[in-house]
Amino acid sequence: MLTRMLMIALLVSAGMTVSVQAEKVDLKHFTSGSYQQLLGNHADKPVMLAIWSITCASCMEKMPLLHALQKSRPDVNIVMLAVDDLADQAHVRAVLAEHGLADAENWIFADENVQRLRHEIDPAWFGELPRTYFLNGDHERHGVSGALSYDDYQSIFKVLLN
Repeated sequence: MLTRMLMIALLVSAGMTVSVQAEKVDLKHFTSGSYQQLLGNHADKPVMLAIWSITCASCMEKMPLLHALQKSRPDVNIVMLAVDDLADQAHVRAVLAEHGLADAENWIFADENVQRLRHEIDPAWFGELPRTYFLNGDHERHGVSGALSYDDYQSIFKVLLN
């Protein structure tokens, strides 16, 4: 009985920790014009834009890898963009906090016209996830659909940063 009560207490406190951390995640609203704002905020700097969703199994599996990349590659600005509905903000924040990505630059789609938002990012992107864009300091863009491995990221970073 005592063991069961301790387990329940630990689970409740762990949930509270994620909830408190999730509240600290700054989640910017991505609307028409936000992509240009994002580029302007990172002028002359390499950027990796990771587009994901809480409903994308591959995206969720790669969260620990994105956290590891963020820690190991401070020379690349890693920006996270959730394509989820604004109604899912709490869940998005919780996922980011749980995976140590609260201090990344985080955005969420905040416009009902998601096709327009996707088109502003890349007219050739039709919504497949995960989607990652690598932009060099001149913001020349290379987009990749699908999950990437650690080695894939490192190979692309070598090209991006040279």
